[in-house]
Amino acid sequence: MKKIFITDYVGLSTRLEALAIAFLISERFGHQICLDWQELDALQISGTRRGSRGLMGRLNSIKLKGDWAPDFDRIENFRHVNLRTHLGPEHLLAKMYLPSAHRVKLRSDLVEVIKATLGPYAHRPLVGVHIRRGDFPLVRGDVFDVNATEWPAVPEWWYEHVMGQIQRHWPTVAFFVSCSGSLNDFPLLQAKFDLFDLPAASPYANMYQGHVAARHPAADLFALACCQTLIGSPCSTFSHYAANMLGHATQLLLPPAHPIHQGQASFSRAQLYGRGAGLWYAACRTGQGTQSVSEASTLQISNGAHLDWL
Repeated sequence: MKKIFITDYVGLSTRLEALAIAFLISERFGHQICLDWQELDALQISGTRRGSRGLMGRLNSIKLKGDWAPDFDRIENFRHVNLRTHLGPEHLLAKMYLPSAHRVKLRSDLVEVIKATLGPYAHRPLVGVHIRRGDFPLVRGDVFDVNATEWPAVPEWWYEHVMGQIQRHWPTVAFFVSCSGSLNDFPLLQAKFDLFDLPAASPYANMYQGHVAARHPAADLFALACCQTLIGSPCSTFSHYAANMLGHATQLLLPPAHPIHQGQASFSRAQLYGRGAGLWYAACRTGQGTQSVSEASTLQISNGAHLDWL
């Protein structure tokens, strides 16, 4: 049996995006998809099986990373594929993204936690917020430049600005927050806005730096995907996968691709449903496919969450 292995080599959302490549290879060359992830206690992904690479998986093996497109036709000559990338040619992967994401299901008790937590907000404006920290370094100061570092953490004052703009036009808005660390790490936002998080603790004690969170990462990802508007973290695949791969299409708000100053902050809107992470990175770093938002009143903020797809 020919096999593709996706190991626990990077964060959950990036590995989920890599499934599109895995299913493309599986359909073309017949490899079975084997996953070695600790989050599989909470996720069921149809068309895959649990399996570690081990010693046998290293025999007659090809590793795919970086620009693997030139190796695509060679894959059929290898029994084992070590898949360590989520990026690839859009013309090959565009048809694979959403069907691959639709295969991912969350454990039923965690689905019920999401419904019980978001359901009471059915008659209030609801906005999701994803705040990425950890290995996304935070450069403190009154200027934020998304291109100043490879993986930029957005300062709290930008979230405060966007959330404040929304609250000014929708005074009863509530914000569901998924974040690195704990919601208590953001006292300024707690003081100014009606915030809540998911009462589902993370069971994973040894996650990678930057993926440590008080709340369950798989449940948080699915809960964010239920929000019809999401204030995201640029260049984070967690924001991207929730907004653009899971559930229904989501209006995703992000900082502009040029430097912004505290007190003169601005934001942009992206709608990339079904598009890959490569286009998401381009939207974050160059503004490709985004629209500048001059007034929050031009947004469409809906009541409640999309829960039907769960």
